[in-house]
Amino acid sequence: MVLMDQTMVFKLLIFTLAQYIPLYIWYKMLQKKEIDIDWRLIFSYFIFGSWFGMFGELFLFKFIELTFNEVIWEYRTLPIHKGITSSYGPIMWGNAAVYICFHKNYQLKKRQQKRNPFASFAIESGFLLLLEVAFNFFAFALFNDYFFYYFVPDLGHWTSLTNLPFWWIGYQIIVKYSKIMYKEEKLNLALAVMLIIIAFTYQ
Repeated sequence: MVLMDQTMVFKLLIFTLAQYIPLYIWYKMLQKKEIDIDWRLIFSYFIFGSWFGMFGELFLFKFIELTFNEVIWEYRTLPIHKGITSSYGPIMWGNAAVYICFHKNYQLKKRQQKRNPFASFAIESGFLLLLEVAFNFFAFALFNDYFFYYFVPDLGHWTSLTNLPFWWIGYQIIVKYSKIMYKEEKLNLALAVMLIIIAFTYQ
């Protein structure tokens, strides 16, 4: 049992470090273009995302279950709250928020000043959908199981197109409130620690 625990810790370490490889490449490409990175902004995104993603899942899962009497997903790796979310959530969602930060603030090519609303929806939600698929693919290779499994079969149970509006809403919330909490590290961190403790304590 101890050996299994050590193996899982090692796999989680590899899994976490691997998530930073694309971000590091992105960062190096930004450096070549002499685009400065605001590390305090990135930290703000990570801290806000670390708890918001988990609570967003808990709220959304219950909303869908009560409204449509459907269960869309379950976590199969380190599940908590009856599989609604994962104990790996703070790292997973913190990293996801950092990807959102890069996508929103550090594009390698200049974007159009005014973008069609539908195009913005497709690009922002589609970015997170692709990120989720990559995450789940790599997790499957490492853990021999889905990290999260979608009962909706439209995209092979790796994710689902039903997520797109929820991804878009989450994207907007993370962008807005990470900026509000910018340079408010003490408040941001205290809020994150408190809510993460609540999420782990009350299951």
